[in-house]
Amino acid sequence: MRTIFVLVFVALCGTELARAQVTSSANLACTVVGVGGMACNGIGVPPSSEDNKKSPRMFVTRFTLEPGAALDQPSSSSDCLIVGIDGGDLVNERAPQLHVSLEKDSLTLMPREKPFRLRNKSAKSVEFRLIEIAR
Repeated sequence: MRTIFVLVFVALCGTELARAQVTSSANLACTVVGVGGMACNGIGVPPSSEDNKKSPRMFVTRFTLEPGAALDQPSSSSDCLIVGIDGGDLVNERAPQLHVSLEKDSLTLMPREKPFRLRNKSAKSVEFRLIEIAR
């Protein structure tokens, strides 16, 4: 009986921990068009307290890049992960120049030490998630 109680307690606490780990700090969707045009909608980022500034923060944004549109690195102090959604390809216009695959569930790390400017050179819109980890 005691073992069952402990297992139930661990199961309940485990689900709370799992939920806390996957909750993002922001839930935005942005569309980038042409030169310098960007529109976003969603819940904004809550202000951080002094205690929270010391711990890493994670921001998740879903982007749609129209043909010819470019996206600059959001912050020079953040690492970024790019998660592909529906296929496509982006070109990094800054050194090192490379192609970023947006195949479904593909991951590309863009470290903060290497600034990027990603351009959609295809004839169709591409979608991806940008996970920004601010430290």
